[in-house]
Amino acid sequence: MRQSLSKHIIADRREQTTAATDLLLSVAALIAIQRLRGKADWRRRIWQVAFALLATSGVLGAIVHGLRLSPATRDRLWQPLNLLLGLIIALFTTAAVSDRWGEHAGKRVLPAVSLAAPGFVWLSRRLQRGFLAFIIYELVAMIGALAIYADLARQRQLPGAGRITLGILATIAAAGIQTSSLELVIGDIPFDHNGLFHLVQLAALPLLVEGVRAS
Repeated sequence: MRQSLSKHIIADRREQTTAATDLLLSVAALIAIQRLRGKADWRRRIWQVAFALLATSGVLGAIVHGLRLSPATRDRLWQPLNLLLGLIIALFTTAAVSDRWGEHAGKRVLPAVSLAAPGFVWLSRRLQRGFLAFIIYELVAMIGALAIYADLARQRQLPGAGRITLGILATIAAAGIQTSSLELVIGDIPFDHNGLFHLVQLAALPLLVEGVRAS
């Protein structure tokens, strides 16, 4: 059975580490949801749904990167994965708007930013380097959120805004790594830009969670 399972695992060790770090992100996202348990309010639900989508995308990413798949199957799996990533960014933007201008503003912006997610999926299929479209989409959203939380931290209007700001900075750094060709060997484990992207995201996640908890 073990030998049969190994036949389905991709041979490239860099892809293996990318899949493993995807699964670690899923576990970290599930822990984040538990950390945010409490009174069911709008803001808490937005963050919990975002982390639930992150956990789901991590599992899909592990399948895409870690298993031997036909090109057609891999392509079919990328579509819901891209949609999940777009929705995570939409929810993150909604949370930032809600923290800056209130729940009513967040509820008004949510439909618009959510519609941008399937638009991103369409664009990613049209472009040869489709994931680059997501990185640009993510950077625009993250820079906007960074400006919001940095201002809230400066004015001391939102407890935890400083930690959220640091988490956003780490996320932006991760996006920069994602667009590079950076590769590292840590111990004897090789990481390409995808695996390193996940590692930096793993560092960003606790900052975001504890910032949200504090606020």
